[in-house]
Amino acid sequence: MKKQKVVILNSEQQNKQDFDAIHELQEGLQRIDQFPVYTPNLQWFEQMVIKEQQNKKKKLISDLSVFFIVAFIILSGMIISLYQMPAIFILVQIITTIFIVVYTSVRLLKKANHI
Repeated sequence: MKKQKVVILNSEQQNKQDFDAIHELQEGLQRIDQFPVYTPNLQWFEQMVIKEQQNKKKKLISDLSVFFIVAFIILSGMIISLYQMPAIFILVQIITTIFIVVYTSVRLLKKANHI
């Protein structure tokens, strides 16, 4: 980056530059105010809100459906394994508990080392 020379202006020149800058800003703002601004009517906004609410409701229903189906499959599998093969049920419970402890520990250690 090049060194820029600083020119010290007397107060009269500084005031003239300030006045010119203010004048240019005011002219620019006046030009911006002359542009037409389109604002949609209230019905358009209301329709957008209704449409968005309907989309959220559909998404909620589909998410809940998937959740309940997956929960049903998991619980069914756990109950069947409990009654049919108790050894596998206990093994799955132990592996799950160990996985949760290890995963949580690793995440906490990473977070602690990151800070």
